[in-house]
Amino acid sequence: MMNRKNKVFLFTAFCVLVAAFVYMGWQKAESQPKGLPDFNNLSKPLADLQPGEGNALVAWVVSRLKGEPNQPPFPERLRKDAEPRLCFITLADGKGGRMVAVGSGWGLLGALEQAAGFLSKDSLSKDFRWVKLDIVKGAQSLKDLDLGKSLGFDSSLFGIAAEGKPNKALLPEELSLAALESGKGISLDLANRLLRETRVGQKAQEIARSTRKYAVFNTISYFGDGKSSWPLFRGNREWKAYSETDIDLALDRAGKYLARAVKDDGRFVYEYKPYRGREVPEYNILRHAGTVFAMMELYGVRKDPEVRKAAERAIGYLLRQVRGGSIAGKPVKFVVEQGEVKLGGNGLAALALAEYARVTGNRKYDDVMRGLGEWILATQDANGRFKVHKQSFPLGRVSSFQSEYYPGEAIFALMRIYGLTGEKKWLDGADAGARYQLKVFSLLDDKRLPHDHWLLYGLNEVHRKRPRPEFVDGAMRFARVIIQAQHTRENQPQPDWDGGYYKPPRSAPTATRMEGLNSAYALARDFGRGADAKQIRWSIEKGTGFLLRMQVGPEIAMYCQDPEASLGGFRESLARASIRVDYVQHSISALLRRPK
Repeated sequence: MMNRKNKVFLFTAFCVLVAAFVYMGWQKAESQPKGLPDFNNLSKPLADLQPGEGNALVAWVVSRLKGEPNQPPFPERLRKDAEPRLCFITLADGKGGRMVAVGSGWGLLGALEQAAGFLSKDSLSKDFRWVKLDIVKGAQSLKDLDLGKSLGFDSSLFGIAAEGKPNKALLPEELSLAALESGKGISLDLANRLLRETRVGQKAQEIARSTRKYAVFNTISYFGDGKSSWPLFRGNREWKAYSETDIDLALDRAGKYLARAVKDDGRFVYEYKPYRGREVPEYNILRHAGTVFAMMELYGVRKDPEVRKAAERAIGYLLRQVRGGSIAGKPVKFVVEQGEVKLGGNGLAALALAEYARVTGNRKYDDVMRGLGEWILATQDANGRFKVHKQSFPLGRVSSFQSEYYPGEAIFALMRIYGLTGEKKWLDGADAGARYQLKVFSLLDDKRLPHDHWLLYGLNEVHRKRPRPEFVDGAMRFARVIIQAQHTRENQPQPDWDGGYYKPPRSAPTATRMEGLNSAYALARDFGRGADAKQIRWSIEKGTGFLLRMQVGPEIAMYCQDPEASLGGFRESLARASIRVDYVQHSISALLRRPK
């Protein structure tokens, strides 16, 4: 039997052991934040996802929301994660409906489970078209936020959480939605409306204009359209690689955008703010004509009857702006807008009508096309100079205004009229105009040389009918200068600037340069400039990827006031979402003509 002394010893040892376990448990509990994580207590940043993990997470979330009995596996590496995590799941119906849940948990699985659980109680979870995951990678706590002033960070890359609270957090895309027109600050009303109208689960709280403490966070983002999923950067699909199928889809969407944009009277919705669903009340007949040209180019390839029907309405409006007159006793026609006649207006209108005849075989507009061309020839000097770029109507007072691009438009138009009629005078005018322009530009150094895509269009066509060495040499010089100005991964740290032009890079300048390079490539390929052709093609591939980034796909449309009206348009830049018809026009022409 155990004596009294041994019993006391064993009891004391047991008490010490229990006390040790209690102390260790208390220490462990004290080492973890109480409750669920928020933006103030995130610790270890989430590592970049490995190939396939993002797609697996999207599939898991979709299956979880649909209540499927056999869910796809959660990535094993991420299942083991036990760090404090935050995530957003956004669902959209493609018609303007959008709901967002913020999930918080210990480990990514816990955070996603919570967000999916919140959303599963909303009716949209049973009828969503698009899903987007934003997994918080890391956050930094800062002080003194004033939403009425410019934010001190790139709001296209970072979100904010007032007071570090998940129910006061806005994603980068939501900051864009709430951005003031001036670009300085955030509309408090819009920001709070977003939180009230889209959040499920944790009840959203109002954000004050100023707060002493807030967090800035970045995310790892993936989007799913029900068929596939892909990573996002700055809210855009990355398009590091693309196929002919991708280009075809982009062209189809762009054509449908323009077809929808033509009103009953033939005018376009000239500029559209997709986040607000608002049309800008401005117009430009030159861009109207150029857009018709691109629509007919697209129709010639894809034969979409809706594109043709809409283009014909737009041609009707264009023809109503044409007036007749005479120069030196010869009848001419010209496009008038706000009491002005412009060389570029006549050139682009003639191009639109010539392209209509070329792709449809219908020559009903030939008389108008010829009249527009006659005005161009009548205002051209014998040395090829286009001496009238702008004049008043009806007085005919010639302005001193000179455009760098109007002559190229006129040369290209004259060649297209020549292609339809075979009359030598059109070729003579284009030939003389091209030679004159090259002489003018030969006096400029490379830094001052305009990136004249219209002249490159013309040079490609004139050289094939009246070859001259200076035409190919001039085209290669333009191509070299354009390529040197392009953003690449090697000269620009922002990965999504790759292939673009300007700071921040914009769609129209990139598209026009790709149009010019397409023409230069055709000359280099067909006339013994193989090394130039290879370099030009590389640049075109970069530019094409950038243009795909600029198109409104479903990942952008889900944030638009009217997703269906916005889908397929091309935004102004990575920083501005406005869609204008010429952004779409030039992007269509660039994508259509790219080397296959």
